[in-house]
Amino acid sequence: MHLHAKDISIQQSSSERGKVTGTPVGCACGEGVIDWKRVIQICRKAKRDIVLSVECGTVDQAEVSVNHLRKLLK
Repeated sequence: MHLHAKDISIQQSSSERGKVTGTPVGCACGEGVIDWKRVIQICRKAKRDIVLSVECGTVDQAEVSVNHLRKLLK
């Protein structure tokens, strides 16, 4: 299973709450509202392999996201 690892800022979360469409931009994983530690705990209980792919607006955000997620996966 493939999951997009994309975070959203508190400001974006408030402005887009209740909307059905996705958001084209976000922030680096660990800098927003997503509880990645909890997401990973849930994924580890699944009876299948799960791949998290980083979805960021910039290369710098992607680097921060990958580093954040790697720490949580140890």
